[in-house]
Amino acid sequence: MVIGLGNPGPRYVFTKHNVGFLALDKYEETKKNRSNIKKISGKNFEGFTIENDIFIKPLTYMNASGEVLPYVFKKFGKIEGSLLIIYDDIWLDLGEIRIRKSGSDGGHNGLKSIIAILKSTDFPRIRIGINNGYEHGSGNLANYVLSPFTEEEWAKLDKVLDYVTTAIDLILEGRINEAMNKFNKKII
Repeated sequence: MVIGLGNPGPRYVFTKHNVGFLALDKYEETKKNRSNIKKISGKNFEGFTIENDIFIKPLTYMNASGEVLPYVFKKFGKIEGSLLIIYDDIWLDLGEIRIRKSGSDGGHNGLKSIIAILKSTDFPRIRIGINNGYEHGSGNLANYVLSPFTEEEWAKLDKVLDYVTTAIDLILEGRINEAMNKFNKKII
């Protein structure tokens, strides 16, 4: 199960905090010619399936992302051991991604919510850098992460999301170490 984090609604679609949703959109787009993609939805989530893989966008707003997990587990079974979470990271520059097998929430409220529900930090994640000139402590962080990508940033992000799509495939194939070795650096 792959969960991309973001905020629902048109106001947030192309904002920095929605990069987890954008990654799933890109992934689905690259697989669009496959006949086995099926749209799914449930209480507070939407997404798609491809074969046995489930891709979820929580619609509970970022800070409550974990609240969707009981509904997802009820519908698809409790598959905590095969979770992959994708989300934005203000500590990484735009053009960087980091893949980890486990770890803390790093101050990310969406991940904090998921950890609180799972009572575990033992799941892989892909962090996508969104920092493009934000100096920590220099301004309102919420305003920054909820701002849309500029045209220049979007061009860079689109390339990054191509790499994220490849990383997702590698992780779903059980090749997370290969994905980490290949992508844990500045790629753009």
